[in-house]
Amino acid sequence: MTWKAYAIIPIDWTWEFLPTVQEMAGRFAESDATQRVESVDYDPLYLDNFWKHFELAKRLAAQEGWEGDFRQHPRVFFLPDENQFRYGFVWKQENNGTTFVVSPQPLSWLDGYT
Repeated sequence: MTWKAYAIIPIDWTWEFLPTVQEMAGRFAESDATQRVESVDYDPLYLDNFWKHFELAKRLAAQEGWEGDFRQHPRVFFLPDENQFRYGFVWKQENNGTTFVVSPQPLSWLDGYT
């Protein structure tokens, strides 16, 4: 999986329809706990990988100009992949409302929204 970061024009509407990073972390934690109960051999990776990917997303966004702050809670979106959905991250910084999108796969249509 090759992650790609985009700095695009501000997105102002419909953020409320995307789960926050904290909400998704809670859901992944619940899933890990359920899997642990149902399978002795289960290695809970959802939550650990989620946080690692979020840290990677922040580093990649910094390379695209992110100044390290959030105007509102960062959010999670999902894209279809070969046999599952993959999550990505999106947030706005305070300065000028620049929106940062960090995706597990290229989103070529965003190249023109800088």
